[in-house]
Amino acid sequence: MEKISFKTLPILLLLTVLTFSFSFVTPVLAKQKVVGVSNLWLGNDWNARCNQTIVEYFEKKGYKVISSNAGQGGTPQQKADVENFISMKVDGIVIKGGEGDAFLDVSKKAWEANIPVVTVIMFLPYAVHNSVEDSWQGSTNLAVWLVNQMRGSGKYIGMDAAGWHTLEVRKRAYGEVLRWFPEIEMIGKYHEVNPADPVNNAYKITKATLRAHPDLKGVATTWGLPAVGAIKAIKEMKKEKQVSVISIDQEAALLAQMHTPDCPATAVVGIEPIVQGTAAAKALEAAMGFKTVQEAKANLPTLSVIGVSYVGTKDVDMDVFKPKKVYKSVDACWDGNFSATTLKKPW
Repeated sequence: MEKISFKTLPILLLLTVLTFSFSFVTPVLAKQKVVGVSNLWLGNDWNARCNQTIVEYFEKKGYKVISSNAGQGGTPQQKADVENFISMKVDGIVIKGGEGDAFLDVSKKAWEANIPVVTVIMFLPYAVHNSVEDSWQGSTNLAVWLVNQMRGSGKYIGMDAAGWHTLEVRKRAYGEVLRWFPEIEMIGKYHEVNPADPVNNAYKITKATLRAHPDLKGVATTWGLPAVGAIKAIKEMKKEKQVSVISIDQEAALLAQMHTPDCPATAVVGIEPIVQGTAAAKALEAAMGFKTVQEAKANLPTLSVIGVSYVGTKDVDMDVFKPKKVYKSVDACWDGNFSATTLKKPW
């Protein structure tokens, strides 16, 4: 056996110390987290911008993001995209837009695989968080405005797209106001506008209706692009001083139409896509900070509602869209209601 020289001993000791030190201080390289973003449709500005916001939020933080677009494949393709994310064992999933009830089974699979799901404009019981816009208040205020524009009577048509949860909310909220005025009549039922060509589809529907019902006074759409087609038809038929339009989603094409001097009276509610996308991304990031989906759901709000903004054409009275939300303490509320009465505060 070769003897170790005393001259080389310090070097050997140094190498040994360095080896042990390196083994203790070298961090284990963290696995890059992966987020899947499932979109039903990216065919309008709002959806594209919201998706981009979510993607950029996570990429700036070092996540790998896989964004899918079901497009013409519709709900079956979107479900397949989510199934694919689950099989890939991603760290979190955003399901954005779509027919919520169709995702009950696939979201349950994600839950059982311990993958947190956050939804955008959809309600799912197996999501750890659902992020939607305030379609309730927005739609109610729009319907109130339309009632005033129609002076409580007349005909209107509705345009929708089947299945989207928040569109269902909007349609119901419209109806909860309009149904109390028996002299306001919906012609037929809601027209299902094809997302593949919504502007032309809505244009044809509105023009055909105006030919059959030249006394039409209102158009209610549950999303933005059908309103663009409706406005074009109303202008072409020279009915811009007669027909009023309400819609939700402040699309670029819709705002452009509203800026023209001959646009019919139009009021629109919207939520900025950057606000909605950021809120959803933050919720998923928080959810991924917990070890289990059960812990995430127990600590995060189940539902968040993002406030909307209102915009109207220049001739529109916007006072109805300026509700003042005031929160008061119990003491302040009692004083405001009963300070001038004989009632005594019981505490």
